[in-house]
Amino acid sequence: MQKFQTESISRYINYLHRQGVSTLCNSYKHYNLGAGQYQFLVYLFVKDGITHEELTDKIGVDKATTTRALKKLDDCGYITKVCDSKDKRKQYIYLTDYAKSNKDKILQIARDWESHLVEELSEEELEQLYVLLRKMTQNSLVQDFTQETF
Repeated sequence: MQKFQTESISRYINYLHRQGVSTLCNSYKHYNLGAGQYQFLVYLFVKDGITHEELTDKIGVDKATTTRALKKLDDCGYITKVCDSKDKRKQYIYLTDYAKSNKDKILQIARDWESHLVEELSEEELEQLYVLLRKMTQNSLVQDFTQETF
């Protein structure tokens, strides 16, 4: 147990995140995408025609972050926005033909990065990793966590 008192899980997660952002940003340059837009694009590949609000909720960011990401995706020709005929404040986000034609190549970049990360893990280790990450994610959703617990 002493080992875990001198190491930080957050440090490893942060390192992997920074490495991933750097690697993916470099790989996505050809597609005029940053790591910030990628997650929105991937969700749209799963569910095209979602509203701005639904996308914000699914990605788990604030509305301003979604707005910035969608503006970049729109400027680069990946999406179009369509206003609701009854409520002009409500926008539906649709993939363009350009986005659809690049879907497989864009998704493959992320698959290759994740494959690289886990290439030394056995099937059992990989399954356990997913179990643990799901548990950690659930724990992170606790709303009443405060510094007073220390």
